Order: sequence, then C-alpha cells, then structure tokens
Amino acid sequence: MVASTASWEEVHEAYSRKGLIDPNAPVQAAGEITITASPETVWAVLTDVAGWPEIRSDIHDVTPGSVAPDSSFTWSTAGVGLVSRYGRVDPPHEVTWSTATARLVMTHRYVLERVEDGTTSLKCQEAMTAPAAPQIGNDELRARILSWLEGIKAVAESRPGRGSSI
Repeated sequence: MVASTASWEEVHEAYSRKGLIDPNAPVQAAGEITITASPETVWAVLTDVAGWPEIRSDIHDVTPGSVAPDSSFTWSTAGVGLVSRYGRVDPPHEVTWSTATARLVMTHRYVLERVEDGTTSLKCQEAMTAPAAPQIGNDELRARILSWLEGIKAVAESRPGRGSSI
C-alpha cells in the first residue's frame, strides 16, 4: 500500500471540513445500518463522545469537546490515544471528523437519513493512512465499522422515547 504524506491539518481541511473522506487514502471502508430510532436519537448517541465506551467496550479515556466544526475531543482504543476534530456538523443529518496520532490520519463521515417507516439509515465511510505504522486492510476496517454501527444501534434502540414512529 502506498502511504499518503498529507498532514492531519491538510486532510482535515481538504476532506473532513467539506464532509468528505480522503479518496487517496490506501485503506477505505464503509458500512450502513438501519436503526429503529429517530435521526435525533441516533445523532445524540453518535455525538455523545463521553458515551462511546457504552457503544464499544474497547474505547476508553474519553474527553469530549463541543459538537462544532474544529472542536476537538480525545479518546483511546486498543491502548492508542487519539485526537479527533469535527469537520462538518449538520445535526441530525451529517457529521464528519478527522483523527490523528503520531502514526495515522483518518477521516470519518456519517450520514443519517430518516426512512419512511420511521427508522433511521446510518451510513459510515472511513479512510485511513498510517505512514509510520502497519496498516490494517479494507476488510478489517469494514469489520470495525460494522461493529461500531451495531453498537450505535444497540444503544439507540435501548433509549426510552427513541423518537421512532414504529
């Protein structure tokens, strides 16, 4: 895989702020899930960074920031500390952020759409470049995305008054 040399700032400005993922990243994956809850409920779960450990048990050391463009938050997974920064924030429809460590740069994009039956379609796209570390492959990134989406679904659907018309 060819590693990109773009900095976190360059990736954030060129992609995350515009609601895009890095199309040049060597690792890319996407996933989609239908959730029996309103977009507002799904948005609340997705953007509640302090609640991320409830979505996936391998997330720790969370320090949330405000959900606003260029606001940062920190978290860790698998013992790796990460810093993320919101790009596009359009509640409850779309949110993007970029993530960096000394060894990787990622872009994340989530699109929420209300479905006619009262459910919400949550779509995720991620792109990763790790120029100073071994890369995971597209299949592993996709598996992680699907696990994350399943966690969001479980939390959102367990919320009382989740806003779905079902």
